[in-house]
Amino acid sequence: MKKILAFAIAAMVVLSLSARPGFGHHHHHHHGSTALGVGAGILGAGIVASAIYDATHPRPVVVAPAPVVTPAPVVVQQPVVVQQPVVVPQGHYETRVQNVWVEGRYINQSYNGVVQRVWQPGHYEQQQTQVWVP
Repeated sequence: MKKILAFAIAAMVVLSLSARPGFGHHHHHHHGSTALGVGAGILGAGIVASAIYDATHPRPVVVAPAPVVTPAPVVVQQPVVVQQPVVVPQGHYETRVQNVWVEGRYINQSYNGVVQRVWQPGHYEQQQTQVWVP
C-alpha cells in the first residue's frame, strides 16, 4: 500500500512539474505557477491515494447481535376431570338379511372357452348385515 501511495505522489509531482512554463511552451512569465502546480499535484496525489486505499481496504462492518428475547412461561391449568360412571350398553349384534337393489351391468360369461359380455338387468339381492339390538 505504501508503494502505491508513493508512486501516486511521485506521478503527480512529475506531471505538475512538467506542466510549468519553459518545457516546450512559449516563454510567457507566470508568477507563482510552479508552486501552485506542485501544490495541486500533491493534493491530487493525496486524493487519488485515498481513493485507492479506500477501494482496497474496505471498512469493517460491525453488526450488533440480536437481543435474546425469552418469552414468559405459559401456565396452563388442567381442567378438573369428573369421573363419569361407566355405562355398559345392554344389547347385542344380530345378523339380519336385507333385500338390496343391484343396478344393471354387463358381466362376462364363458361358453365353450369363449368369453362374451352379457347384459344383466337390475335386481334385488339378499345380503347379510350386522345390526345392534338393544
